[in-house]
Amino acid sequence: MVRLFRRKESPPKPKPKARPRPRPPRTLAELGAIRGEIKYPWGTVADATVKAGNRSAVSDRAGKYEIPALDPGPYSVNVEPPFPGYEAEAQNVAVAAGETRVIDFYLDFEKTIVHGYVYGQDGKPIAGATLSGVSGKDMETTVTDEKGCFKFESASPGNQFIRVNAASHMGQTRDFTAKKDEKTQLEFHLNPASCKVHGTVLDEKDRPLRSEVFLSSESGVILQKTKSNAETGYYEFPVLPGTYNLLANATDYLSEGWRGSISADAKVDFKLAPAPERPRESA
Repeated sequence: MVRLFRRKESPPKPKPKARPRPRPPRTLAELGAIRGEIKYPWGTVADATVKAGNRSAVSDRAGKYEIPALDPGPYSVNVEPPFPGYEAEAQNVAVAAGETRVIDFYLDFEKTIVHGYVYGQDGKPIAGATLSGVSGKDMETTVTDEKGCFKFESASPGNQFIRVNAASHMGQTRDFTAKKDEKTQLEFHLNPASCKVHGTVLDEKDRPLRSEVFLSSESGVILQKTKSNAETGYYEFPVLPGTYNLLANATDYLSEGWRGSISADAKVDFKLAPAPERPRESA
């Protein structure tokens, strides 16, 4: 008896997969670009890094930048300043084929919130107190509400100061560090003033002037600043007994100063003379 064995056939070999053809490079007509200018309060900004997706560029000495050869689509464009203390919001843009989008950035001071309360010596809130502080390169002013609450929405992080003035109370200046990533809360407790220096600022014809009036210490440190009333020319500073300097300064008028000792309420009036006209430049 003869046994027949069937030969085991090997499985068919898989056909090699076709390699994908390399994608031809896009032409300039199929790509887009983003360009623009970087500025800040004092002019243009060089060496700022601008990013769009995984592409980036650095601004030149004139503050100009350009990110070429971008695939069409949406991008979030942001800038990294070359120096600390400044920021700019990211901008969203859609780039189309063959299009160059212009995205300019303005670097402004970083901002944070400083808030708090102003109380009297008796612990009661003081409404209507005026607070002045630095926000960026400008001086910002706010006033407390009926609960003695104040808030600076655009304070600059870092070392700052706030000056508080309230009627019938001694002014107070506080140096502090504003936090960058969280709110900074402050409290002021003002002492009552025992006397005041007040008066009017008039011109030579006894007309009221809207004038800046400065109160400084005996050594010349500015303690308070106010503006005289435009309709009456009246100004007032609450003070403690001591020696002080006063200076009245109005546009188009010569400044006038006063120096003296105050032990009780004192009245100091100013009469400002017009400033001489500047000679015209010859053509």
